[in-house]
Amino acid sequence: MIAPAALIVGLALAGGGFDVTGRHIAGLAVWLVVVALLVFGAASGAKLERPFYWASGLILGLSLLSAISSLWSGSVELSAIEADRILAYLGFFLAAFLIAQTDERRQRFAEGLAIAAFLVALLGLGTRLLPHVFEVADSLGTGPRLRYPLGYWNANGAMAGMSVALLLWMSRRSAWVTLRWLSAAAIPAALLTLYFTYSRGGLLALIVATGCLIALSRDRLWLLGTLAIGAIGALPTVLAVQARHSLAENVANQAAVDQGVTVLAILLAGTALSLALFAALRSLEGRDGKRTGRALAASRDPAVLKRVALGVAIVAIVGLAAVGGRAWNQFSSSDIQFPDDPSQHFSDFSGAGRHDFFRVAIDAFGEKPATGHGAGTYEFSWERQRSIELPVHDAHSLYLEAFAELGAIGGLLVLGLIGILLWCGFGAWRDAAHPQRERYAVLTAVMLAFAVGAAFDWFWEIAGLGAVFFFAAGVVVAARCGQIAEDPRHDGEARDGRRYGVAVAGLVLAWIAAIALVGPLLVERELDSSRAAAAREDFATAVDRAGNARSIEPWAASPYVQLGLLAERQGDYPGAIEHFSHAIDREDRNWQWFYLRSRVEHAAGDEEAAQADLERARELNPRSDCLSGEWACG
Repeated sequence: MIAPAALIVGLALAGGGFDVTGRHIAGLAVWLVVVALLVFGAASGAKLERPFYWASGLILGLSLLSAISSLWSGSVELSAIEADRILAYLGFFLAAFLIAQTDERRQRFAEGLAIAAFLVALLGLGTRLLPHVFEVADSLGTGPRLRYPLGYWNANGAMAGMSVALLLWMSRRSAWVTLRWLSAAAIPAALLTLYFTYSRGGLLALIVATGCLIALSRDRLWLLGTLAIGAIGALPTVLAVQARHSLAENVANQAAVDQGVTVLAILLAGTALSLALFAALRSLEGRDGKRTGRALAASRDPAVLKRVALGVAIVAIVGLAAVGGRAWNQFSSSDIQFPDDPSQHFSDFSGAGRHDFFRVAIDAFGEKPATGHGAGTYEFSWERQRSIELPVHDAHSLYLEAFAELGAIGGLLVLGLIGILLWCGFGAWRDAAHPQRERYAVLTAVMLAFAVGAAFDWFWEIAGLGAVFFFAAGVVVAARCGQIAEDPRHDGEARDGRRYGVAVAGLVLAWIAAIALVGPLLVERELDSSRAAAAREDFATAVDRAGNARSIEPWAASPYVQLGLLAERQGDYPGAIEHFSHAIDREDRNWQWFYLRSRVEHAAGDEEAAQADLERARELNPRSDCLSGEWACG
């Protein structure tokens, strides 16, 4: 329980894990856990069946393909960072798989995920309701949408939505009675956190995760009742927020602070109401009356469930026919403005530029369908082919970006990986006995919510959220392997040699992963030190630190860029030109390096070279406003 909660909350406190530093430290930590587990014999007791080999092989294959794509991506540095990200996720998966080899451990691990997801949501809520207590950079006055702690409102919304499903499950199936009550009490706070994100992705995660859990659960009637109770507890706070402009807009004034305290008091009252209603629900369940029995029987009747599913499908089709045209027009619109009233964003169909993000990804795949443009390089395709002026690094779709960057093989690898993991979750649910079935239902629901959300957003790159998915995947794959191994029809012959081979391979892979993760981490730390030294005008130290970064990763462009900027500030124009040229050799599709070199060439009086580089920068980023003039970019 403690391990997943500590890592996910730690990543959240470090900014979510999108940046190299936080993600790579977490990756190193989890690979050390894998090494410790293997050294102490975890592999000897593990159930190693086909689902494990398929899942781990696909994750490793995706990482290897990302690394290999550096040969044609034009940026070894960016492609290696993407490969490292997937290696960290592989570590999350393996650690969860090796730990979750017994039913009790799987229960504890799932409870740890639920606690972690809620704590992350609670951290964000605390900065909004008590900004004078939780003083963080992404707090008061930073816009209406809740950014803290994951650094991105849609990631926070997705985490809050998934936490509701996990809390619902814990309210009935936690091994500790006290934790069941605490879970029911926490649902209103998780829902309020989701509201403050104003995230349609978060709302989608809530619908998918809770919908999947309820559909797969035998206790769906009680889960629906608990969810309704949580919504009743959250409703007064949502209405209170809507009536308080400063809090809703996150305005940097005393009124927002005072209104936050008021809404917190209303939330506590709503939580108390939820607990009272939950007690009444438990009492109703305990009485086991005839009407309750009939309602339960109906909720579990396959014929009734089929009629309900048919009704939902009809409503969905009618709704799509009614609003589909308007929704598509809004989604494909180039208008990317956030609504004046933040709550209106939940009902807004605007794609916030996603139509163009997706189009560029599809066009990029069409240019190189076999190999793609290389891992981590979507931003270069975007800058060259976009139709709107917006800085974007990702296609906002895991699947389309995989096809654009890694070609058909990479795209199919991602689809196969997600499909295999979801199928393992469904298989573990299908073959489990009650109440273990409920556990695999909620883990599968959380994985499905992540997989669906990743089709419309880039939050899969935020390690704090990715850890939830790969931890859950490790647990369900361990469960599925255990079920296969215990099947009487399965060949139960000992496989000590295979387990030994897996242990050795795991240790070798951990060593490789550590080397791969340490390099970019050290480079980032050296460059941060260099920038800090330059800010205090200690150029000797700044150059020394940037030189260290270059020595660690001579193939990376960023150390040369820092050296070039330092040389430019000191008036060493020939040195700056040389350093920027080395950066261009390592990233020849990055317009910024051509622009920086042209600026120095202009300062040095070489106008012909300066104009040539400036024109090349415009070719790579034709819609940039700052490139419409001469050396106007910051």
